[in-house]
Amino acid sequence: MRKFFEDHKQLIDRAAFFALITFVVWLFFTQLFTFLAPFFFGLLIALIMEPLIRVMVNRFKWKRWLAACLCLIIFIAVMSSLGVWIISTLARQIATFVSVENIEEIAARINESAAVWISRIEEILPEGWNLPDVQEVLLPAATTLFGGDFLDQAMNFTAAVPNFLIGFILALVSAYFFMADRKLIFETVRNTLPPWLVNHMRQTRVGLSRAVGGYFRAQYILMTMVGIISIIGLLILRSPHALLLGLLLAALDFLPVLGPALIMVPWGLISLMTGDIRMAIGLAIIYGIITITRQVLQPKILGDQMGAHPLASLMSIFIGFRVFGLLGLIIGPSLLMIFIAVRERGLEEPTG
Repeated sequence: MRKFFEDHKQLIDRAAFFALITFVVWLFFTQLFTFLAPFFFGLLIALIMEPLIRVMVNRFKWKRWLAACLCLIIFIAVMSSLGVWIISTLARQIATFVSVENIEEIAARINESAAVWISRIEEILPEGWNLPDVQEVLLPAATTLFGGDFLDQAMNFTAAVPNFLIGFILALVSAYFFMADRKLIFETVRNTLPPWLVNHMRQTRVGLSRAVGGYFRAQYILMTMVGIISIIGLLILRSPHALLLGLLLAALDFLPVLGPALIMVPWGLISLMTGDIRMAIGLAIIYGIITITRQVLQPKILGDQMGAHPLASLMSIFIGFRVFGLLGLIIGPSLLMIFIAVRERGLEEPTG
């Protein structure tokens, strides 16, 4: 047994390291993420702003804490400006699209369609059978909706707002500390971890950075494809907001599972209910093309950008979804990135 371990020490080290990282990722996202989310996003902000901080520190000789303050201000200003621009643009477009006349027209079409369907159903029913009055059905439903669960959900949402604000502030504060005291924090972590684990992490850092970059390049390519398909399809359907909606659908494509369905499914149902069959069929075709294209090309694109076989990418997506749920669509490829980095980077013998 000892001889077997000595002969396969490097392979066992790699397997143990990958198993440990997999367990840590599973533990973090399934058990600890709720408690550590602000600090996770703070670290993410710090990593995004690190190249700019290095320029300020190395080229302009600024103090790191001063560079961290300025970078945090820049991040807040950029994100705030982007958010205001997106919200104001959407508000203007929605105000144009959903005017009072449109709402009245949609309501009239829905009522007309409902009356036609009800009359057809009543013709099929046996003699003496009548559908209940709409008000008799809607009144108890509205009472139930607004009386109990709806109010509870509204209270929960109201209570969640302060928690969100606290989490947002914590993320910004932790981002500053991650930027200002980066060396101290990472040095403390390295001194806390076992030497063999530190060595493994150091050896896989380059390969992991390359794989992470490949993953985000793949997502950018997929989002671009979704945007192009959406814009072309909406232009064919003569939508007056094809460009805006196409860009929005491309941005939503980053969300696991839901993505463009958040807009296209309700839009298609409303079009169907209001009698706009052409628009409903067109949206269904566009969504079908987007879904098929993404599902077919995603493993190939991920594999090419990350340096993995498309089958491995497909397996990582499926297994991640089965184990972690929706987050697994991101966690699965992330673990594949780590595995690629561990495999390709010849890990050295532990130093201690």
